[in-house]
Amino acid sequence: MIQHYSLQELFTDAEQRKRCAHPVTATDIKAIARRLHPQRGEITRVYRGLYARTSYWNALDRLEQVRHIVRSLAVQHPNWIFCGPTAAIMHDLDCSYRLALPIRIVARPEDHQRSSKQLARYTMSHPETELVHGISVTTLPRTLFDCAARQPLRYALGPLDSALRQERIGRDTLLAYPQTVKYSRRREAVNRAFELADGRSENGGESEARGVLITVGRPPTDIQAEYPCLTYSGRKHRVDFLWKRQDERLIVGEFDGTRKYVDPSMTSRRTIQEVVDDERERQRCLERQGICMIRMYYDDLNNPSRLIQRLDAVGVPSQRDNDTSAS
Repeated sequence: MIQHYSLQELFTDAEQRKRCAHPVTATDIKAIARRLHPQRGEITRVYRGLYARTSYWNALDRLEQVRHIVRSLAVQHPNWIFCGPTAAIMHDLDCSYRLALPIRIVARPEDHQRSSKQLARYTMSHPETELVHGISVTTLPRTLFDCAARQPLRYALGPLDSALRQERIGRDTLLAYPQTVKYSRRREAVNRAFELADGRSENGGESEARGVLITVGRPPTDIQAEYPCLTYSGRKHRVDFLWKRQDERLIVGEFDGTRKYVDPSMTSRRTIQEVVDDERERQRCLERQGICMIRMYYDDLNNPSRLIQRLDAVGVPSQRDNDTSAS
């Protein structure tokens, strides 16, 4: 507990507004400095000039931490327009934690200020903007365009998939939008990402995994395919990824993120052991139907060569195989 009346008010007000604390008086700045510590400090410096109570900050997920920072910066810089992954986060779209920083803002062509580790500037002559909870950000279509233009497919699909899943934009409108942007050096990459967007993807982790699978030449034949449960009548097993080989053999892929085992919204309040047991029973049921399963983890996405070896070991067909058979 912070034993300093002025700081107590500063942090309480910031938390109520879902922002970070921004001290301006010399007394508060000195008091905060005394309470900072890399491991056990009461207060954490979360961005240049912005602070939070350590216990409060650690209880927020990474994307909500970004929103706190953006709300604070918007007060300090009311003319800023947030864009790219930062705008995607403010639009409540799926976005990789790896894109949390730097904060992205729009820069005019005549603005020659450099980007930094904490702040990146996207040059735009005529940005399309809207207000999201009072924060000026690029419009949803423009935000999706910038994410696809500046990020690898691995990170571009999350915002796109979630925009479709949440029915924030129609597919026809999405596909038509890139042609309305006059200047872009990566239009081909944008068009490809937009065409691959799929609202059936259930979360950002699955979108990221699908982006990697496509990039390494092992695109799924389908996603979210369903198969009957042989144990309980009426129950269905829905799988993340499905590959259909030319010999009619079926292979399913499951992306296992840690959230599947610890997030109450995904575990239905079951214990970790209960979730693990259910996953094992599900895999055995699919195997009884002649379906092979491969489980993929986040570390696999960071090691494409190892992922390809694991996929090849169970016979996942490559894009080259599919193209050869089609011809």
